[in-house]
Amino acid sequence: MKRDFRSAMILLAFSLPVIAALFIGSIYFANCGVNNDCARGDLAAVIHTPIPTLLPATLPAPTLGRYLTPTFTELPSPTSAGQADDLTPTVESVDEVPEPSNPGAPGPAVNLVGDATAGAALFKTNCASCHGDQGVGGVPNPGSDDGTVPPLNPIDPLLVDPNYATFASNIDLFIQHGSVPEGPSPWRNMPGWGDNDALTQQQIADLIAYVISLNK
Repeated sequence: MKRDFRSAMILLAFSLPVIAALFIGSIYFANCGVNNDCARGDLAAVIHTPIPTLLPATLPAPTLGRYLTPTFTELPSPTSAGQADDLTPTVESVDEVPEPSNPGAPGPAVNLVGDATAGAALFKTNCASCHGDQGVGGVPNPGSDDGTVPPLNPIDPLLVDPNYATFASNIDLFIQHGSVPEGPSPWRNMPGWGDNDALTQQQIADLIAYVISLNK
């Protein structure tokens, strides 16, 4: 009995490798066939996916954000020599009130009350021949830079002043002391009616009132 059991164990030990080989062979031929064209490793091939990154290369580059360093536009370079911008502040010149060529201060007429109606009659007699009817000008004055006698209606705006006393003083200087127009040889000159005593101070005050009335 013991001999039969021992023989059976020996037979089993030799049979197990054969059975294992047959089992593995059956699996191989079931997948690859009898032509042995099966690529090595296909049975054990494992498809691996790439490990995802935090910032895939296919995404656009990051834009300027809150924590990135901003860029600054470069300021234009200074202009070349000879073309430098003048940054010195300019002050507009203020035109001065015209004054007659003959020196002198305002006369007593500026302190008198003038009568424009009486001044109109005096103007027609003494002044219209040079300044035109009602002071509209247009009278030729050869040899002067202007070519004509300056009009008084309207008068030079630089002589006008909202303060009556200042306006009267500006006119009085020309009537009192006269003036020679600019130019090589002006044919007509403004006589000094006050300096020459050609008119009284009251008459000059009346003329001043009339001229001011023409420039309301």
